[in-house]
Amino acid sequence: MISKKIIREIKRPLRQLADKMGLIDNWNPCSPIKSMTNDEIEHDRQVYLKLNTDSRFEIRKEYDYICKNDKYNVNGSLDNEYFIQDIWGARKVYEHKPNVHYDVGSSVAGFIAHLLSMKQKIQLIDIRCMNNDFDTKFLNDGGGGVTYTQADATKLEYIPDNSIESLSALCSIEHFGLGRYGDSIDPMGWEKALKSFQRKLKPKGKLYISVPVGKKDKVCFNAHRVYRPQTIIDTLDSMDIIEMGYIQGFDIAICMQYCNNKLQIYQNNYNSIPDILNAGVFGLFEFKKKLQ
Repeated sequence: MISKKIIREIKRPLRQLADKMGLIDNWNPCSPIKSMTNDEIEHDRQVYLKLNTDSRFEIRKEYDYICKNDKYNVNGSLDNEYFIQDIWGARKVYEHKPNVHYDVGSSVAGFIAHLLSMKQKIQLIDIRCMNNDFDTKFLNDGGGGVTYTQADATKLEYIPDNSIESLSALCSIEHFGLGRYGDSIDPMGWEKALKSFQRKLKPKGKLYISVPVGKKDKVCFNAHRVYRPQTIIDTLDSMDIIEMGYIQGFDIAICMQYCNNKLQIYQNNYNSIPDILNAGVFGLFEFKKKLQ
């Protein structure tokens, strides 16, 4: 069985190539490809010409922009795991309401966009350069806005220790040190990043991360790592686990949750975490730094 994460990795370059070639719109290579024929398009053109009485919107060949795939594509097709992950993270940050939220490598178009809609001030950190100009009146409106720093998240040397109120890394640390995104090969890159995060967070500071989780720790080179949930919890030894779950369809199966002054373990959900050969399900973790 090929995991959905591997399918996404296969789809991405094919989709990008097809877009560049102008072959398709909203293509899903995992589904049978069906597009409108030239005869169908010509038929619709003739019907439009016959019915149209508005001279402002007459069909002219030089304005044609032919889209063949939308008619037979499924409406609302999306990646449920990123969809739920980004909503989960945005809700957590909104509930905490930090003055500035720091993020390492999460989706700008998804998670970060959600935060900006809430007028949250954000500091982005990534190993790769970013050419987007975020310093605009629209994005800065209401006290929000984005600043960007190109930096190595395994060190974060320019940030004082015990200074960050809120930090996230959604679907990013599992890639650290594998070279996939231009970073140096470092087998312990993921652990160095987590230690760096907890060192920079202030006491009671919040950390939100997502990583692939499964029954055992493994590296699926050079795509990502998969973790047992306890590996992440043990590594963050200066943090208290507040919540841990994994994405199940369009829902979250909660495995651990701190409530009524103690950590509740939902063993059935924990035991049901799937074991996938070269991937994992999206595990969601919320931590709070211990008082020193």
